[in-house]
Amino acid sequence: MWLINNRTKGLEFVQNPKEGSYAILSHTWGDDEVSFQQYQQQVLARRSEQGLEKILKTCELALMRGLPYSWVDTCCIDKLSSAELSEAINSMFKWYKDSAVCFVHLSDIGAADSFGRAFAACRWLKRGWTLQELIAPRHVEFYDAAWKKRTSKAESLSFLSNCTGIDREVLEDSANLSRIPIARRMSWASMRETTRVEDTAYCLMGIFGIHMSMIYGEGANAFIRLQEEIAKQSCDLSLFAWTSDFPRDEEEDRACSEIIPEKFRGIFARSPREFFNSGNISAGPLGVLMEREFTITNKGVRIKTSLVQSSLGGKDAILNLGIRQRPQTSIINSQGWIGIYLAMTPVGYVRSRPDRLYTAGNDTRVAGRSTEIYIRKDISALDQTALANPFLHSIHLRAKPQGASTTDVMPTALWDPIRQIFLHQALGINAYVKYNVRCCDLETFQVMVGCSTIQEPTCQVWTEQDETFSLILEYWANRTELSDYVAVDYFRVYFYRNSRPGVGGTWSTPSMTRFKCRVALRQVVVAARLVAGEHEGTSVYFLDVDSAVQVSDSYVVS
Repeated sequence: MWLINNRTKGLEFVQNPKEGSYAILSHTWGDDEVSFQQYQQQVLARRSEQGLEKILKTCELALMRGLPYSWVDTCCIDKLSSAELSEAINSMFKWYKDSAVCFVHLSDIGAADSFGRAFAACRWLKRGWTLQELIAPRHVEFYDAAWKKRTSKAESLSFLSNCTGIDREVLEDSANLSRIPIARRMSWASMRETTRVEDTAYCLMGIFGIHMSMIYGEGANAFIRLQEEIAKQSCDLSLFAWTSDFPRDEEEDRACSEIIPEKFRGIFARSPREFFNSGNISAGPLGVLMEREFTITNKGVRIKTSLVQSSLGGKDAILNLGIRQRPQTSIINSQGWIGIYLAMTPVGYVRSRPDRLYTAGNDTRVAGRSTEIYIRKDISALDQTALANPFLHSIHLRAKPQGASTTDVMPTALWDPIRQIFLHQALGINAYVKYNVRCCDLETFQVMVGCSTIQEPTCQVWTEQDETFSLILEYWANRTELSDYVAVDYFRVYFYRNSRPGVGGTWSTPSMTRFKCRVALRQVVVAARLVAGEHEGTSVYFLDVDSAVQVSDSYVVS
C-alpha cells in the first residue's frame, strides 16, 4: 500500500500498515488531479493545482493529529498497473475502515453556504465510490471548499442517515452491514453515479464483502457478476427484490417512451437503480431473514422451493422472498411478505411483471409442491424476441376424465404446472402425460397419452394393459434430456401406431384404447385428441382426454 509520508511528502510503500496509522481523503475528482507518476516525479512546485492542494492539505491535517501517513486515491495508486489497480479496488473498503480519520472535501460547498442545504445537492453525495467512503471509516470529518471543518459523522448521524438512506447503526459501525438485507444496501447506491459503467458494480464490492477481478470493457455485465458473487456467499433472497420502475430524468423518459416495456426479465437486476424502491426492505417475521439455499449454474439460478399461486397473480407463480416492508403493518405472519412474479417460458423460469413486487394480503393463495426450478439470470435481446409470444403453439391440457388425476408429465423442462401447458420449442415437441383413472369404486388404472407437434398434431393413448405402456415407461426413465423431446420426433419413430395425418390440420387423429376392469368386469374406453385452437389470441393446441364405460355395443361417458 503506497502512503504519503506526512513530513517528507514522499511516497512510501508500506506492507500491511498499522491500523489507525494514516489519514485518508474522500473527494470528487476534478480536471487537474495529480497521478501516481506525476507525484513520484516531484511535481510539488505547482501548488496552484487544486489536485495537489488537496494532497498537501490532507497531509497537513493528518500531521496536526500526529499521524505519520496519509492516503489519497489520485496519487497513491499506480493506475498504469492493472494488478495494482485491481488490488486497490478490492482493498478499498478495508483501507478506509483501517484509517484513523477520513477527511471529506466538498469542493462545491462554499464558506458562506448553509451546510444542511448545500450538502443535499453536493456532487460528493451522488458519486458511487463515496458510499463506502462514508460507511467504512469510524471517524469522518467534513470540510467545505475552503477547508473549513463543518461537521463530523459522529455529530450528524441522523442528518446523514436522512440524506443518504443509510441506516444509522451502519453509520455508527460498518460491522452492522451484515445485518441489513441486501436489497436495502443496494438502495443506498440507487441514485449514485460513476464515470465508468463497470464502476457501478466495483464501487459496491466492499459494501457486500465481495472480491472479484476487474474487467474494464465488460460494461453492464460487471453488475451481473457482482450479484452472482453475492449469491455465492449469501442466502438472502432480497437480492432479487428489485423493480424495473425507478425515477428517470427527462432524457431517459423520452427514450423509454419509445421502447416497448419488457414483459419478462432475468432474476438479476441490471443496475443499482432498480433497487430504488427497496429502501424499506426488512427481514421477515421476528426479524429473521429467510435463508434458502440457491445455486448459480449455467442454466440460471437453481432453487428448490414451493411456488405460490395467488388469486391476484393470474397464471404467474410467486416466489416468496421471505422479506417485508418496514414498518410492518400486519401482525399476521401469513400477510405482508414480499415476493416476485415468475413465469414458465420456453427459455425457463423468468421474472414476469418486473416493474412490481408482490405483497401478500387478503388474497387467496395456494402453495405448490416443493420442486427444483431454474430461473434465468438475464434475458438476451434474442430471447426477448422469442418471448414476445411465449405460449405460441403450446399444448394445453384442457380436458381429462372425470375424477382422474394427472400423476406425471414429461418433459418437465417445458411444463408449466400453473397454466397446465407444455411450452413450444424449436419446430415442436413430444410430450407425455400420465393419468390415474378410476374405473369403479375399488379400482383405478394408469393411462398414458403421448403427443407430437413436430409435424401434424398427433396423439396416442395407452392404458397399463397395452404392451406399449411398459416401453414408454422405460423410455421415460432413461430419456431425461430435453433434446430427447424436441430434437427428433421419437414419438412417431417409436410409439405412434397410426400413420394417418390429422384431419384437415385441425384435429389430430382420435386415438382410443380400452381397459378391462378386473373388479367390475367391464371395459373402460379412453379416447384422446389434440386439437388446434386459440387461447388469449394465441395459436395453441388443446389436449382432450375422455373416458367412458362400455355398455353393450355403445358406451356412456363417465
